[in-house]
Amino acid sequence: MAQQSKSGFMKGAAILSASTLLVKVLGLLFSIPLANFISAEGMSYFYGAYDIFTIFLMLSTAGLPIAVSRMVSTAYARGRRREADQVFSVAFWLFFSLGLLGCLVMLFGSRQIAQLLNKPGAAHTIVALAPTAFFISVMSSLRGYFQGRSNMVPTAVSQVIEAVSKVAIGVGLAAYIIRQYHSDAWAAVGAIAGVSISAALGALYLIGYKLRQRRKDRALPPDDSAVTPRREMLAALVRFAVPITLGACFLSVLDFIDSAVLMDRMKLAAGFTQDQADWYSGVLGHARKFFDLPGAFVVPISTSLLPVLSGAIASGDKPAVNHISSISMRMTLLISIPASVGMSIFAEPICQLLLFNSPEVAGGAAQLLQVLAAAIAFNSTLFTTNAILQSFGRTTRPVVDMAVGGVVKIALSYVLTGIPEINVMGSAVSTVVSYFVIMVLNLLAIRSSLPRMDSVVGMAAPTMVSAAVMGLASYGAYLGLEGFLPSRLAVLPAIGVAVVSYALCIVLFRAVSYDDVAMLPKGETLARLLHVKRKFRPRHMQEKTVATRPGKGRHMGHM
Repeated sequence: MAQQSKSGFMKGAAILSASTLLVKVLGLLFSIPLANFISAEGMSYFYGAYDIFTIFLMLSTAGLPIAVSRMVSTAYARGRRREADQVFSVAFWLFFSLGLLGCLVMLFGSRQIAQLLNKPGAAHTIVALAPTAFFISVMSSLRGYFQGRSNMVPTAVSQVIEAVSKVAIGVGLAAYIIRQYHSDAWAAVGAIAGVSISAALGALYLIGYKLRQRRKDRALPPDDSAVTPRREMLAALVRFAVPITLGACFLSVLDFIDSAVLMDRMKLAAGFTQDQADWYSGVLGHARKFFDLPGAFVVPISTSLLPVLSGAIASGDKPAVNHISSISMRMTLLISIPASVGMSIFAEPICQLLLFNSPEVAGGAAQLLQVLAAAIAFNSTLFTTNAILQSFGRTTRPVVDMAVGGVVKIALSYVLTGIPEINVMGSAVSTVVSYFVIMVLNLLAIRSSLPRMDSVVGMAAPTMVSAAVMGLASYGAYLGLEGFLPSRLAVLPAIGVAVVSYALCIVLFRAVSYDDVAMLPKGETLARLLHVKRKFRPRHMQEKTVATRPGKGRHMGHM
């Protein structure tokens, strides 16, 4: 059971990580052209629509997919297939209703919402994005169901369909509007319309996949187990989902409030005009976009973690619970710490490369990104720690921790953004501080639930040393390459040096274990090539793990 849980977690994380990599590359192909041919003011409307859309998105999709995933995985762990199907049925119609409500609110309240954002020009982009709230809700119910069955393929494929169609349709519409009508504001509307259409296509794919899955399930032996009444199931879904939704919405509402505070303080306290405030808001939006990129690779870890960990908890497999939690945290640190270091060191050339047509905007975004980069590791850790706490049913603790961090963020942002010399940088500083506070509080909570989980400080130390060596090696290579290449191009081979040096360092400084590498495809061979040695385990523990895999000569996971 332990090995199956761990291999299921790693397989799911690997599938979603691969799709996320492709989706993020396509996301850059979507956002970079927009950032280069739409003005910072126009992009401010684009990001303004996303600020408010995210709130409605979280209301309809944040907690419930996690609740569905957890309840489905628990039902399958107990052999109750009919109950898992009924969980989906109840959740689908609940998602459908919430998504429709969010869509209508955005459609008919767009002007009022834009006024609250202090961005009157964002009203049309909010209308264009409204249908996405409905389609994303439908997709979330389906993704939660399949993730509960530890099948990450539908989620991965639907994400790719969304990303490809968003690039083709969104960028195409925006380019056409710019060429024909020379309007940055309406070009932003065209780009947002592409997002709505792409969400519809992703939803259609998932519905088709579910219909095929239902036909396959009908061929299975009948399941005569008792099923929880729909009303009780709905109550359980809501009871588990509400705290998670509040927590997720809290961060989204926090961004909404921060954006409104930023605009208000820059105009009233710092003395900026509406156009100047819109410009700074657009620049901050670019920096946040780049800041979000590395953290997105951690989302597959937390998404794959929750159903597997919930199943292990339901079956009472404590060694698997501790080991899966440790692996997920180590993977999070292995991704996020070097991302923080690299993004901080190369903020300037990265922004100049991606915003090649707007050097002034790129310079402003780079300064903000250098500060925000410190929060990448804190923010990424937040995804994984939330998933661990939610797996244990501790859904209110993350909400409380985020509330504390939110108060810190708004208070600090209010003070700093009103200072003309600091202005928009105050939002970046407050983001770093708030995420650090939330991370520390979450880690303290996890220690009480998992006292035998590997030490986070112990896992982070060799990773930090590896990232520091990586930073020195890659920056040295970058300085040398600047003599032959433009700065914004020299960063590309420098990033290659960073990847190679970091991979060598994490093996040299033992930031990864034999078990971590062995979980990967061809992992045993790779572990031998990299000379990653297996830790010694007592003989009785080896016998116990071998017994969990009949017919296998060795067991890769230690417990």
